[in-house]
Amino acid sequence: MSELAEQDVMSRLTRLEQKMNDLDRSADALIDELESLEAVARELKLTELVDKFDEYLEEVGRIKEDLSCKLSDEIENEQMRELVDARMKTVPTDIENLKNEYNSTRGKLAEIREELRKSRSSKSG
Repeated sequence: MSELAEQDVMSRLTRLEQKMNDLDRSADALIDELESLEAVARELKLTELVDKFDEYLEEVGRIKEDLSCKLSDEIENEQMRELVDARMKTVPTDIENLKNEYNSTRGKLAEIREELRKSRSSKSG
């Protein structure tokens, strides 16, 4: 997948996560409204409406639970999968750079050791 396509996927996942958060807030608002209406219906002794509001509250509660658990986890898993896939493509380059820097450092250390060896042998000779 090209970098542009990966960015598009991550952008779409982010928008989906934002949409899910908006839905979660809408569910909270609906729950608040239903609870208020249920309280009014209870005061007016409208038993049928109280029962109906209970059903609605349960249904919205289930949707909210799915939003916050299942859907959230699925979106997060896809985001993490994308990040892992993207990182896997750059790891070989990072390893190669690390090897090159390691070899360069070992070379510099060998040069310093050689200079020290020469310095010691000229002092003792």
